[in-house]
Amino acid sequence: MAKLCIALDTNLPQALELIKALRGYPLIFKVGYKLFISHHRAITDRVKENNFELFLDLKLHDIPNTVKEGVLSAKDLGADYLTIHISSGEEALRQAVAVKGRVKLLGVSLLTSLSEEDLKSMGVCLSKEQYVLSLAKRAVELGVDGVVCSGQEVKRLKEGIEKSFMAVVPGIRLEGDPIEDQKRVVDIEGALQSGADILVMGRSILRAQNPVKRMEEILLKLA
Repeated sequence: MAKLCIALDTNLPQALELIKALRGYPLIFKVGYKLFISHHRAITDRVKENNFELFLDLKLHDIPNTVKEGVLSAKDLGADYLTIHISSGEEALRQAVAVKGRVKLLGVSLLTSLSEEDLKSMGVCLSKEQYVLSLAKRAVELGVDGVVCSGQEVKRLKEGIEKSFMAVVPGIRLEGDPIEDQKRVVDIEGALQSGADILVMGRSILRAQNPVKRMEEILLKLA
């Protein structure tokens, strides 16, 4: 059964209210730049104290030693999942894997806000499918636990990578939801059919009139 991860891309009061309201549900909460930079342990501790899994979406991308230190700090915070850009390079990935302990490292391949045209503008000659597969395959070989990718790419990655890994899919939209800054989006059914293991959703839940009801409807689809 795929897991639901709620992206807490909101203000601290709403985030804390949602954590309290959803206590007891099998959820992962993703904390990114917006809350982490401003509130740090005020949000991460609340997630852990309420027995949810903590997904630190910090997208580490730096020289190997700096990446390693970032992983160690995430461990101290009790992170269950931590994102790292695969394009940080093999040595950074090796050092991150060496110290991660129980933290599940999730390699970011190509952001869902980027298209093939964006790749070309950056001088990448591969198609987005080839580019994502190349990055993801090497990351998994080096011991990264999962890959963050578009739902449009999951099936190809599952078929093209022999070693088992978690496919983490952001950019999930419900019918009628605006696409906004995401370009490579899928619906829940499409993500599940492709083999997604963790579905990351934020706006569809945070903006709902009744976030708890919306979350329950989504969990039913994942059952």
